[in-house]
Amino acid sequence: MSEWPDLPDMPELPDLTPPGPSPVVLLHGAGQMPTMWQDQVEALGAQTKALAPWLDGFRPGRPREVSLTRASSGLIQTLDLAGIRAARVVAHQFGSMVALQTAADEPARIERMVLSGAVVLPGRMALTMQKALIKMLPPARLAEVGATKDDLLGALDAMAQADFSQRLGEIDIPTLIVCCEGDQTGLPYARMLSQQLPQAELRLVPGNAPTPMTAAPREYNDAMTEFLAR
Repeated sequence: MSEWPDLPDMPELPDLTPPGPSPVVLLHGAGQMPTMWQDQVEALGAQTKALAPWLDGFRPGRPREVSLTRASSGLIQTLDLAGIRAARVVAHQFGSMVALQTAADEPARIERMVLSGAVVLPGRMALTMQKALIKMLPPARLAEVGATKDDLLGALDAMAQADFSQRLGEIDIPTLIVCCEGDQTGLPYARMLSQQLPQAELRLVPGNAPTPMTAAPREYNDAMTEFLAR
């Protein structure tokens, strides 16, 4: 019986990453647009290649089921198409959950992370409160980002179903957790992440909003740029 011939090895993808610091990918939250990162892109400077893609499931006109694993696969595809081996990631809320999912599944693709708004093991009361706030959002606010309340509720459900508690210790990637010092809902999660991720540190900035990049943009940008430049 003849044997199957040996197949040639598949060629590796070329590394198109420019010399110098790795690119920065910024991941938006549910109900937000990639343009939320305009101030951060400017703070990074023209010498830094920055990408702010739409997360899978949130691009206007392309309704799809919101899924952390699908959004994570979309992030990997974005890196592949750009020829990026590994990137530094800045993310908020649902984007932070996508970053954690990617770091757990494909750790070689992320060099370091700056995260805010990640919800790990959300309590039922906190999840109920967040859903109630979404239901109260005016239609005009949703129209600005091309989202529906169902989109945002679906994102919350996807975040609620994600249980990283058994995998946080595996995510051995330098991580900066940024949170407003007065954010009573987000601060417990920020502390939990900073304690359970092996290489994490927590930075508190002024304010009580769930979005530290808008509540304290100067302090957030200083912390972000310093950490990414290490």
